[in-house]
Amino acid sequence: MNKKSIITSIISVVLFSILFWYTLVYAWTWIFNNTTKIAFKLSDNVFLDSIYLNKTKIMFESWKDLSKYKIKSNCDIYSNLKYKKWNFYLYEIKFFNNNCESNDLILVNENNEIENKFSINIVKEYNALSNLLDIKTDKLLEYKKILENKVKLYSWYLKYNPIIEKNYYKYLHRNRLYKESIYNLNLLNNIIEKRSEKYLVPLSWHKISRKLSKIPNAWRPYRSDYTDGIHHWWDVDWNFWDQILAIDDWIIVRIVSGFKFSDLDKIKRWKKISDYGKVKNLDILRWNQVWLKTMKWDVIFYSHLDEIFTNVKAWSVISKWQPIWTIGITWVPDKSYSDYHVHFPIQVNPHTKIWKYDIDDYLNWNWMFKWKSSDYIIKNIDNIFKD
Repeated sequence: MNKKSIITSIISVVLFSILFWYTLVYAWTWIFNNTTKIAFKLSDNVFLDSIYLNKTKIMFESWKDLSKYKIKSNCDIYSNLKYKKWNFYLYEIKFFNNNCESNDLILVNENNEIENKFSINIVKEYNALSNLLDIKTDKLLEYKKILENKVKLYSWYLKYNPIIEKNYYKYLHRNRLYKESIYNLNLLNNIIEKRSEKYLVPLSWHKISRKLSKIPNAWRPYRSDYTDGIHHWWDVDWNFWDQILAIDDWIIVRIVSGFKFSDLDKIKRWKKISDYGKVKNLDILRWNQVWLKTMKWDVIFYSHLDEIFTNVKAWSVISKWQPIWTIGITWVPDKSYSDYHVHFPIQVNPHTKIWKYDIDDYLNWNWMFKWKSSDYIIKNIDNIFKD
């Protein structure tokens, strides 16, 4: 091979390598640019109970024309293409369904073919509360300080100022973080404030009972063979069907309804019944119930109920003073009496876990004033209740 042929071969190899490289780069660029990806999220969070935070913005980057594409969800949402610039498409999404359970959304074309799948963190008021109610107040105060610092930091982004902030999307994101921090701070302040307040008496215009047979730790000998034989908390007597009030702001954690007299047959009467068995028997004796976790982190068992209002749902948030159910009849199989009263143990949170408790945990918590003398209880009633 002469010198000219060698040079020609080298040039050919170099040219082929360059052409191959550019072809490969072009191919990968074409493949990459034809994928639709998320370029910006205003927030990963949507707060369903807030008219200001129940929406967010999503920007997609794509070489496809997304002008007629829609964002869809299993929940009731509204999506709208706010504007298009080059290969960027900014959508706004608003949630209308406060009971939405699905975090997943899809971007689809006119034929409902999926172009992109993504997720949003759905925040309900009870979710936010549930992460806080089992935390002791001193820790909540520490968290409050952190939130206050965030609010101060993000307050720079309350108003758009090109001199301070040249990146518009960074401004939008920080402005949203400010609003979310305010939301969480208000939630936290409400919990801390409620913890300093007294409980209401659950019946309007009533005082809490000071009758020895109606207060915590009163002796119940007629059922000592299948329970601990002790009255766990207060009875408040009144009329059948009288409305019962929420004595605090709280989350409903359990509803027991549809109780029948025949359910009393489920009571276990072993010779050596365990403490757990006694607690389960008491649960049966309480008939229809609603359990609520309060802002003070306790759990209250409203018991001997007749009608539970239709707006009372598990994991819903109930406000102080709100009528939520009515008084029913109580009847104990070992003693021939029937009367009308609401019975409500207040179980004290032991703070061993954070929102990982189950029904058996709540049942086994100590009730407030457990083992305290009647003199002590009556003396301290006014520290607990606001008549």
